[in-house]
Amino acid sequence: MPPRFSTFFPRPFQGFAPCFSALLCWLVSSPLWADTLWLENGDRITGKAIEKTATRWRIDTGYAGEIDIDAERVERVVLDEPPAPSIKVANALGFATQPKPPDPETAKEKAASSPTERPFTASGGVDIAVEYDHSTADTQELELDLRQRIETGHWRHHWRADYHREYRDGKRRKNDWHLAYSPKRFFAPQRFWQGRVSTNRDWNEALERRFSLGAGPGYQLWDNERGAFSLSALLTRNRYEYANEGDENFQAGVLQWQFNRYLWDQLFEVYANGRAGRALTRSTSFLLDTETGLRYPFTEWASLQMSVETDWVENSVEDLNDTTYNLGIGLNW
Repeated sequence: MPPRFSTFFPRPFQGFAPCFSALLCWLVSSPLWADTLWLENGDRITGKAIEKTATRWRIDTGYAGEIDIDAERVERVVLDEPPAPSIKVANALGFATQPKPPDPETAKEKAASSPTERPFTASGGVDIAVEYDHSTADTQELELDLRQRIETGHWRHHWRADYHREYRDGKRRKNDWHLAYSPKRFFAPQRFWQGRVSTNRDWNEALERRFSLGAGPGYQLWDNERGAFSLSALLTRNRYEYANEGDENFQAGVLQWQFNRYLWDQLFEVYANGRAGRALTRSTSFLLDTETGLRYPFTEWASLQMSVETDWVENSVEDLNDTTYNLGIGLNW
């Protein structure tokens, strides 16, 4: 008869042999996972990640207690929920914990995919389009589009300013500018509250001035290094001033979207931003303001920009339907 497993233990400990056998079988058959932080210098720290902020990771190593790691030094993160009993049991028996193969998603990508809190970052640019056509009618056209984005903590701030001017045979045909500011405040990983204030001035249309102020909830479908997409529903208060008619004040429900996507290893950027709304009065019935375009970067600070902008207002005084095609150079920072 082959010897039983309990005969390998001294007589005083033979009573624990069945328990030890069951524990050993569990350790052999079960994977031993832990949270692992891979640093820039190649080191790795294994333990239980207990806190993550925009600037640091806090991990309980067990053998050295809780330690803080600068988030800038973290290259990759592998997060796993260890099975019960904990990793300490394996360490007590002399087993080395092996992390699973590194995930291709970096720590920065993981932080970017959950947009609840961000470190302070600022980005923006200006797009410039100039046209001169010398034919039967001399045409000079200038389009400037300035944009700025700031992220800090739970806040996202967007600024936009553009100016458009066109002269034909020395006569001004178009002269208008537009300003807008849109803040977001995240209160959940994908939910936010958004506000928006904007104003327009046009010297060549019957609708000379527009002012809009609104707020409402929004949802972030995704936000990572490959792009972002968000939707929001705003209730706005609007004021329209006409050249030959009285002023108009009304409320409107507006659906707003912001989308951008990087293609072919960030060789191109496709973007689409806009607002569509229905007024709650009969005088102004429909609003549409969209911009769809493509950016091709030459360098880190210069790009080729192509876009189509639509500005459509349907009301009882005079409908506004303006479509602009732009091709120019963008300077980015």
